[in-house]
Amino acid sequence: MSARSHIGTRTRFILLLGAMAIALSACGGGEGGPRKRDADGRVLPTPAEMDPTSTLYAQAVNRAAQGTCDEETFNVLTCFAYRGHGYEGAQTALGQCHLAAGDKVEGATWVGRAANAGWADAQKLLARLYLRGDGLAENPVEGAKWAKLYSRNPSLLSLGVQPDPSVAEDFKSVLTREDNATADARALRWTPSYWEPDTQLDQDIRRSCVREARRPLQEHKIPSMPNPH
Repeated sequence: MSARSHIGTRTRFILLLGAMAIALSACGGGEGGPRKRDADGRVLPTPAEMDPTSTLYAQAVNRAAQGTCDEETFNVLTCFAYRGHGYEGAQTALGQCHLAAGDKVEGATWVGRAANAGWADAQKLLARLYLRGDGLAENPVEGAKWAKLYSRNPSLLSLGVQPDPSVAEDFKSVLTREDNATADARALRWTPSYWEPDTQLDQDIRRSCVREARRPLQEHKIPSMPNPH
């Protein structure tokens, strides 16, 4: 299976991140486009320049969702993922990249970390990984637990986003009534847990997601000459 098709499972959150990155870059008017200035004539930074780390995050997650898991994307996603709680989107995307690259166990591990924190997209993917036995032991009951958690995920429901109904459909033909009751009980007992790293990243990888905001450029204004007439 190609990397692009393997990473095709993405929700509106991933698309929203990509749209945010495009919108932020568009606000600057392009490299050669006109730049806004303040009252003193200084060039104002674009939204992307004011918050380059957020833009970099969105772009990296979007590239992973599109199947572009090159070395730079791996490094940026790893850098963000190691920041722990609050970066579950990067952890999910990093897991997707590892799965696409054939490193199934590592991919499932990262997806599981994000799913345990309550990230809906990761819960959806983890349900299917358990169903297929992809990167972890095949376990349809455990997969059904994650499918139920995904379908009830408050972060989706509070935004009015309807969960993908095909996830629940995947389990209908493989579970007995007892299996379904067990999965339901596991879902009800579940509480979120947040992964925190216990190792240090390589210095080059740590630098890959660090960006300094651009400051307004001070430009000299040409004084106007008084009209002698």
